[in-house]
Amino acid sequence: MTKPAMPQGPEPAAYLDMPPERRDAAKAHAAVMGETMRKLSADIPFQADIDDYRRVLSAECK
Repeated sequence: MTKPAMPQGPEPAAYLDMPPERRDAAKAHAAVMGETMRKLSADIPFQADIDDYRRVLSAECK
């Protein structure tokens, strides 16, 4: 069974119907999460497990 293709648009999830201010807030949230994950992946060794990620991510969010 194949997955149906999502409609394409000028930005990610353009097919979702949401007010512009909510879309802007979602973009800002994604940017913050992306930056946090970038820092996290740079600080944690390759052999780290999920508990290490949780511990560091929790510390970063405080």
